[in-house]
Amino acid sequence: MTEQADQLSYEQEILQMLAAAVRAIGSVLPGNTELVLHDLRNPAFSVVEIANAHVTGRKKGDSVLAGLRKDKAFIAALEESQERVTLLPDYETFSREGTPLRSGTAIYRGRDSRPFAALCVNVDNNGIDNALTLLQTLSGVKIQPPAPAAEARIADQAHDSIEDLMKEIISNATGLNPGNRRADAKKAKMLAVQQMQERGIFLMKGGVEKAAEALGVTRYTIYNYLDELKNTDS
Repeated sequence: MTEQADQLSYEQEILQMLAAAVRAIGSVLPGNTELVLHDLRNPAFSVVEIANAHVTGRKKGDSVLAGLRKDKAFIAALEESQERVTLLPDYETFSREGTPLRSGTAIYRGRDSRPFAALCVNVDNNGIDNALTLLQTLSGVKIQPPAPAAEARIADQAHDSIEDLMKEIISNATGLNPGNRRADAKKAKMLAVQQMQERGIFLMKGGVEKAAEALGVTRYTIYNYLDELKNTDS
């Protein structure tokens, strides 16, 4: 068996074990908690196992881009690392409808340091919050709930294909006024690349090329922008 075939066999075994864990743990999870396993080697059809899919409205075979927005796991999934498992505990994401979710993710990397699987848990506490609000209202205590973020109110539209979804993400990210100065133009393009990265566009085949075309730069410029963003985060 070649080294590459051995690696693929290893990754497939890990995915099968994680899928069994999703089914077992998912059978006892409360209804507001989704557990989902992604095969990052096939991002266009990444969802291989999911429990309580109604939380984000996804199903088996859906894209890694579908269902959540502003997910830190997308950024982590782009990185090669000697760390075999990267944990991202308790961070905020949003469903397609703009509902805030509490999320946690584990990114698994193969022997070549590339990410191949992501195990994610997403908790929707909206029902609990509504129940607490109702109890407070019935008790006569007036409360002023915090206004939801404007971004969270904007629901993602349905898409017929992953290609449509990629176009929508790029369109939203490039809908910026770069200004007249060169520095302003670069800043706007960097912001657009950051938004595309946060939406996971660079996980998709052809994502870099499509982003470069939309921004009027070369694919190498996109890679330079990603390096600059990585160094800024560091």
